[in-house]
Amino acid sequence: MAIFEKRIERKVNLDDTEEIKCFIETAQNVNGHTEYVLRVQRGPLSENSWRLLRRYNDFRTLDKSLQISGIDLPLPAKKIIGNMHPEFIAQRRLALQEYINHVLMNPILASSLPTKKFVDPDSYCTPFHDLALQNASLCLRADGQYALGQSLGPIGWRLRKHYFRVTMKLASGRSSPGQTKHLVKTISQSHARGAQQSNGSTPSGAQEHILAWTEYGPDKYIDDREIHSTLKNLGGVQHPYIQPLEYVTSNDNGALVIRKFSAQGSLKDMLCSVQPVNPFLTKYGNPKGRSPLPLKDVALYGRQILEAIKFLHTKGLPNGHVHAGNVVIINGTARLLDIENFILGVPAFYRPFFMQHSRINTFEAVDVYSFGHLLYEMTMGYPLQESVARQITDCPDSLRQLLESLLLRDSCKNGLPSLDQVAQHPFFQEHVPNFADTLAKATRTTKTHIKWSSNAKEQLKLAVQKSEHRFREEQKSVRNQKRLVRVQEWMSSEEEKKKIKTKAKMEQKQSKLRQQTSLQLQNGPPVAPLTLTRSDSANSVSTSHETDSPLPPPPPPSLPNLSRTTDDINVPGTSGERGRYALLDSICKFNKSSLRRVASDE
Repeated sequence: MAIFEKRIERKVNLDDTEEIKCFIETAQNVNGHTEYVLRVQRGPLSENSWRLLRRYNDFRTLDKSLQISGIDLPLPAKKIIGNMHPEFIAQRRLALQEYINHVLMNPILASSLPTKKFVDPDSYCTPFHDLALQNASLCLRADGQYALGQSLGPIGWRLRKHYFRVTMKLASGRSSPGQTKHLVKTISQSHARGAQQSNGSTPSGAQEHILAWTEYGPDKYIDDREIHSTLKNLGGVQHPYIQPLEYVTSNDNGALVIRKFSAQGSLKDMLCSVQPVNPFLTKYGNPKGRSPLPLKDVALYGRQILEAIKFLHTKGLPNGHVHAGNVVIINGTARLLDIENFILGVPAFYRPFFMQHSRINTFEAVDVYSFGHLLYEMTMGYPLQESVARQITDCPDSLRQLLESLLLRDSCKNGLPSLDQVAQHPFFQEHVPNFADTLAKATRTTKTHIKWSSNAKEQLKLAVQKSEHRFREEQKSVRNQKRLVRVQEWMSSEEEKKKIKTKAKMEQKQSKLRQQTSLQLQNGPPVAPLTLTRSDSANSVSTSHETDSPLPPPPPPSLPNLSRTTDDINVPGTSGERGRYALLDSICKFNKSSLRRVASDE
């Protein structure tokens, strides 16, 4: 390589939504304390796994970090005396396995930074917030229109997305870098001042803005030279049901977007009755004020969101990130947020769910499926915690039929309806019959507009193809892994069947032996093995014991008849074989009634 040649290395971006599994394999004694060996697996492939050493105190530290969620977790109690006994360690290992299973099965807890650091410390040791602050400051420095304010902390579920308050430097909104000093506050995660200013406006009464810095994700397929111009084109989007972008820019690490701040927060904040500036775990872990929306609002907001998604698809921009956290309600109108996520290539919130269904492999199917989850949460007041709904009740028939067509297992297996089919469902026609007039009036007030350059259109088309290809490849891996698990279970079941058959045969043989033994006991006591030896006389038979046991009683009077009968049998072979045949014959014809009592000297 030449001295001045620039070496290009592509950054490997992790998919934070991939499923994490953790298995406590064993425990070991190290310097007088117990360490547990954990095997952690990311995604469906067992090759993508690693091992960790964790002590009980590490589990306690994780539990303390997750307590702000309000979710009860089964962490076993600490024990000081007798904690090194093998029986106790085995029980503790099972209890800790149950605890980590509860954490990883909860989407809220599994996506939190403390959990990620616990299972994958090497990948999540980066100071994400400091890097976000640095990049946001650099992006705003060139423009000079906005001043970076206080950090809002972890108010969202994405680990690589950070929120800051921003204010305009001039009331007129024009760029004037030389008149106002650029302000960058500390990186404190305190939310006290944020809670005081959560009314949505600055002290001077001006509309407050919020800045979101997002790192590029694993699905970023738009060329680095085109992504800035593509985001600039996106900044000019106009639609009555899409929240406009006040400012957007990017660099090599991610993108910065500024929007107006909504005082009541997102639709999810409204459903949970929480403050938008509180931490994500506190807001959505175990909210006490959940409440569903009225049926009319469910239909109206759902229809408005559908119209926004349809508009984006007609312009060649899929959404893929429809959920309650990406919707705000302003003056009775639902507006879609974060429409730039596809361009940035970040993974979707429901990605672990739709990766389990091979028919959900296009962005239209993903948006329809995600809309079904959003509709379910608006109806019930709480999100669906599984990829499919087992049974849908407590709602009108028309809404139940719509939800079943979007969320039942058979629907996901056979194929979901299109966006147009969902928009024409009788549920919307029944509860918002005049929506066409409402839409026409809204579009006259706010004309729909988004314009792409020719290069941007090609880049978006290529990104859609590559992203959908990744969908199918990952779904194929999930199917293969499930098939492998089924084969292993079948093989283990076949081995168990063989073991059961072998055990049944052995028991049958043992039962036959017991029956034969019982019959022999009924016929008489067992006879000691004898060895027959013929003498030179044809009419004499002598017996000798192979052991040193006492001599048997004298032979009965009929013994000569027995010997004569034995002599009369023509037994082929050697003298040893003839002796064995004679012994067997004598045993078969033995009659214990012919025995006589003998007085013993003992």
